[in-house]
Amino acid sequence: MVDLETAERIHFAIEKKLALGCTYIDALVEYAKERDIEIETVAEIIKKSTIIKEKIRTEAKSKRLLKEEPGDPRPKFFE
Repeated sequence: MVDLETAERIHFAIEKKLALGCTYIDALVEYAKERDIEIETVAEIIKKSTIIKEKIRTEAKSKRLLKEEPGDPRPKFFE
């Protein structure tokens, strides 16, 4: 049931995939497929977790899926 999903439950559900070397993005896509949930629904739930959002952001930047924003106050991890 989608209503009962929380960011913590999703993170717990993808932990095994992460431990096996799967990326956050891939693990979340697989999670959505396995539960027949739209990825947009998963994204809405994940938006409530600052920690998961930051991990996804960091991963996306390392894979050059995001551009560096000028004046971004967050630390630059990959210079």
